[in-house]
Amino acid sequence: MSAETELATFAATLSFDDVLEPVRSHARLVVADTVAAMVGGSTDPDVRGFVDGACERTPGSATVVGHDATTSRYLAAFAGGASGTVLELDEGHKYAAGHPAIHVLPALLADWEVDDGSGDDLLVSFVAGYEAAARAGRACQPLAEGYHPHGVWGPVGAAVGVAVNRGYDAATVEQAARIAAKDAQHTLMAAATEGATVRQAFAGGANLSGLLAADLAAAGFSGVDDGIARHLDLAVEGTVDRDALGADLGERWEVTQGYFKRHAACRYTHPTIDAVDALLESGLDPATVDGVRVETYPAAAALTETRPSSALQAKFSVPFAVATRLVHGTSGKPAFVADAIDEPTLALADRVEVVATDEMRDRLPDQRSARVTVTTTDGSTRSEKVVHAAGGAERPYEESVVREKFTDLVGPVLGTDSANDLWAATREGPADSTTLFELLRSGDGELG
Repeated sequence: MSAETELATFAATLSFDDVLEPVRSHARLVVADTVAAMVGGSTDPDVRGFVDGACERTPGSATVVGHDATTSRYLAAFAGGASGTVLELDEGHKYAAGHPAIHVLPALLADWEVDDGSGDDLLVSFVAGYEAAARAGRACQPLAEGYHPHGVWGPVGAAVGVAVNRGYDAATVEQAARIAAKDAQHTLMAAATEGATVRQAFAGGANLSGLLAADLAAAGFSGVDDGIARHLDLAVEGTVDRDALGADLGERWEVTQGYFKRHAACRYTHPTIDAVDALLESGLDPATVDGVRVETYPAAAALTETRPSSALQAKFSVPFAVATRLVHGTSGKPAFVADAIDEPTLALADRVEVVATDEMRDRLPDQRSARVTVTTTDGSTRSEKVVHAAGGAERPYEESVVREKFTDLVGPVLGTDSANDLWAATREGPADSTTLFELLRSGDGELG
């Protein structure tokens, strides 16, 4: 049996009882966090424009998360994937080098709502899709030069999650995954670093493609043999690691190995921001900072734009991340909005040097590290090194931190009461889709 077939068989036969309680609990936390990112990003002007235009023109019974609108499952899945990536606060996975949850949950929610599924069905389908997405991501490392991971292997996870939700047999799940892999997008990291907001469409497109692939497989369409690897081979630096697709299924639960984000920027910036946080906690006065040197690993050291012109570009800049944390006193959502790109912040970003070092490169892939050295106006220096950014399996956040983030993102859109109810529904598991989606529509929030 090929690893591709092993993965499909595992997903198709996965039951609620197969997922151990600690895994179920963490998976629910990932669902809650991902929903928060989707709701929080739903007010983005581009997303709103898409909902007001394409979604409103397309009839259907799938809720557009964060909006008082319904549309087709396809467009609801797309909108959810797009809104969930806007803020750069969605969950991720360092070994997949991407964000599995946001490539699975929007498509699954749209399909699950229309089919009126149970909470247990949602959990099992999400775990199945996540395990497929993360393993596909692992198998693709490293991607070919210039690729952005969003939208490349994500359709495979979305297709598997939807197919499992519908109760398809292993053969159909495998065909759905093979078909989905054909829609691996030729994404560019440059879209993020240059601030082109088409980057938000990468995950949206992956969710739509995965949903379509499940429909095609159910209709009888077939993919090519070894389709996951053969399609994804076109986007990787070498060849896809086929064995990784079926490695340790049911033993290593990828859904427990991801990271949560509090800094609203690319994960590559997080060890640096954590180091700045530590320096501030040790008494550094931001007003005395004259210059900053960041030593980190190559992928992070490539994010060197000192004068970003948009919120998206700012989220992919190590110098700006350092500067906005020091100037604005936060690294959350307000630190990376257009209004935060002011001259005092840009002037400080100009004085941030970022270099890749052999020490940091040699720590990969297990450790994504950074050392920050600050020179103050009196000529003295102080330094801090972070081996693992906070929020991952090595340095997990307390659940209260994830809950606070959830409230910060959801409350302004849906209202405080709805945010509290939605937390309970996602964290504990909704009884049914009707209950959950009544809460996911825009409500009493100031931005809703």
